[in-house]
Parts: sequence; structure tokens; C-alpha cells
Amino acid sequence: MNLNHDVAYDQIVNVSSSRKPGAIRVIPGDPENSYLVHKIEGLSDIVGVRMPFSGPPYLTDGQILILKRWIANGAPRN
Repeated sequence: MNLNHDVAYDQIVNVSSSRKPGAIRVIPGDPENSYLVHKIEGLSDIVGVRMPFSGPPYLTDGQILILKRWIANGAPRN
């Protein structure tokens, strides 16, 4: 997945996970069912390892909250 600024949005919003069938990376308005959130929180339903793949340090609770708010607000392209 390419997360460079110019292409990241199109790589994650309303896009199926390449590793977990049926999972959507970011579902606008629905952070709790967005697979990206599951990956960064390290939930038990993920395929592979928690993000970031390089291991700790992981995102802080505050950083995760910012991502969840963005998704909850419809994941606007901004």
C-alpha cells in the first residue's frame, strides 16, 4: 500500500483489504468497523501483525483518536 500524500486517500478509503477478505480499510463514518483502525489497535481479528509493521513504538491513544475522528467525520479528502 502506497501512503504517500498524493495517493494515500485512494489507497485506503472504501478499498478492500488485500489480506483480509471482506474487510474495508476505511469506511467513512464508521471507525469501529474500519480495518485500518483494527490494524493500528492490534485487535484480535487482524491478519498479520499490528501496524506499524516495524513494531513499537505504536501510535498513541491520542493519535488513534485523531484517526477515528477523521473517519467518524466521513473521512474527508483534506
